[in-house]
Amino acid sequence: MKRTAMAALVFAVSLAWGTAMGAVPAEKTGKALAGAAAVTAEKAGTSQAAPKAAKAAAYGTSDKDGKVDKKADKTDKDGKDSKKETAHVPTDDDCVLLDSLDTLSIPPLQASDFYIGSIHHGDSPAKVKRIFGPPTKFSRSTHYTTMQYNDKDLKMRFVFRNKTADSLRYSAGNRKAVIPGAESMFLSSGTNILIGRDVRLKYPAEVLLRQYGLPDSVLRDADANVYYFTYESPRKDVMYVFAIGNRRIERVALMPVRPPYITGEEAADRMKLGERDFTLMGFGLNQPFEANKYNMWTNLVKRNNSNFWLYGDYGVEVDRRNIVQKVFLLTNNAYTGRGATLGYHVSTILALYGRPDRIEWGPDKEKSVDAYYYDSPYQKGVSLVIVVRHNEPYVDDIILTATPIKNIQDPMERYGLK
Repeated sequence: MKRTAMAALVFAVSLAWGTAMGAVPAEKTGKALAGAAAVTAEKAGTSQAAPKAAKAAAYGTSDKDGKVDKKADKTDKDGKDSKKETAHVPTDDDCVLLDSLDTLSIPPLQASDFYIGSIHHGDSPAKVKRIFGPPTKFSRSTHYTTMQYNDKDLKMRFVFRNKTADSLRYSAGNRKAVIPGAESMFLSSGTNILIGRDVRLKYPAEVLLRQYGLPDSVLRDADANVYYFTYESPRKDVMYVFAIGNRRIERVALMPVRPPYITGEEAADRMKLGERDFTLMGFGLNQPFEANKYNMWTNLVKRNNSNFWLYGDYGVEVDRRNIVQKVFLLTNNAYTGRGATLGYHVSTILALYGRPDRIEWGPDKEKSVDAYYYDSPYQKGVSLVIVVRHNEPYVDDIILTATPIKNIQDPMERYGLK
């Protein structure tokens, strides 16, 4: 069974049952144990074997018969059969291996990539009618015309800027001219509608990233737990806003560029990691922790003078001074500031983040992992660590940490629970 962060937390919660911990009420412990199997199943990609697998991970038992694997336990303790690795700057050999993994090449977006259902910015209402037929609803004001389609297979809305006199087309100052025609488009239902680069509704978020590349911004609606991946046209006139829910594209808008979806000026080197890349789920490290900052926490585990606040999709470690030391993802319903999450192919990660600053290769074993370290130049000792399965090119964990990880191979030590 694949070892997961959640399995480690299950073990921690089980320890909290004893008097030595005494911090987690019995009802909360029961809820944690009941919910842990489901979360573990989601990460492992299975549901039927999850309760048994979670229990096996928590207590060091075999998946087959539930017996304690003493040999494996002994191996972990004395370390004789495991290859001790430390994180290091990638060598030439490392780079060769990374190059073999980084097979994803994403060409820059062009203005021609920005359309929904063959309708581009500035297209006429007549063109929309030719493609989609008469609208369900139609309204017209002095400056705008709205056409709406609302049936079983298509829910879409177009907003057109009406034609104006030439003398009124240019605003005061240095503002751009007002362009008549399609100004905004909103698609919420219709999986057969093509969106730019071969993307459609209900496609996984990773497919979007592999087609479009690094988003200009990744925003989160904490109340609805919906993420917005945005892409700005090279012409700076329109932008895509993809609404991501349950790991898939649920809605999309093509509309004029405006805050809060686009903030600040575009960086000269978009691949260069910024300060926001070293935050996770809205939390920065070495900063005071605000309980329930974005979501209601579901469980609290006390261990090693630290509190582990679990929010369902992610967790936060807080030390006894109430300072955030670690943030980690627990499911693939949570994302980094570049749109990465658990289960992504390693080539997607390298396309979003580039080569790591340091790398730690795990031993050539079934359950071992590799660790890619992206070190913050803004805070000493802070790293974004992306843990990848050694024998499978997929992300196993994502951890933002301010404390060194002593043993990346041990899920308990990986999260500071040992």
